Amino acid sequence: MPSQSEIDYVIWQNRAFRFYLGARLLQRFGLSAPAAYAATQSLELLLKATLVYWDRSFEPVAAGHAIAKLVRTLRNKAPGAKGFDVPNHFFHEQRYHNVSRYPSGSRGLLIPASFIADLDAAFANLVALVPFQHNTELKRALAGRDAKALTVLRMRNNEIRRIRKVLGVQAPKRTTDFVSRGSN
Repeated sequence: MPSQSEIDYVIWQNRAFRFYLGARLLQRFGLSAPAAYAATQSLELLLKATLVYWDRSFEPVAAGHAIAKLVRTLRNKAPGAKGFDVPNHFFHEQRYHNVSRYPSGSRGLLIPASFIADLDAAFANLVALVPFQHNTELKRALAGRDAKALTVLRMRNNEIRRIRKVLGVQAPKRTTDFVSRGSN
């Protein structure tokens, strides 16, 4: 029987996974501001999920949107997280969280060419910190039980093989999605 922290982790991770897919898809179609917001949300939610798993006293809502603070807390609470980091552009001055949604005079968004690769790496690194991965939407997608999610997940994702290995999920035998040929 899963513990409450394991159940809570899955709930939080599933929400993070949906924003992660959204960020990847939005960026693919050139919608950088919404992609930036969705990426920030996915990382924030997954950081909170990981902390919920490792720290029973952690209160996700009270933690707010401070990704840098969440990263520091994670380094102190999760085994193997000492060297974990999130690229600064995801949380610098909370631009992805705020400027992506609200007009703001002279402040803009810097979306580096490595945006999706950085997001993929941070997401994969966070997933790897939690040994309990039972019945997650991520595992279902990787196993091919959600073809749409798998399609979005596989698009130019250099971390897909590592995530599969960490989660112990084999690639589906047959895929009919449009990116299956020549991709991971």
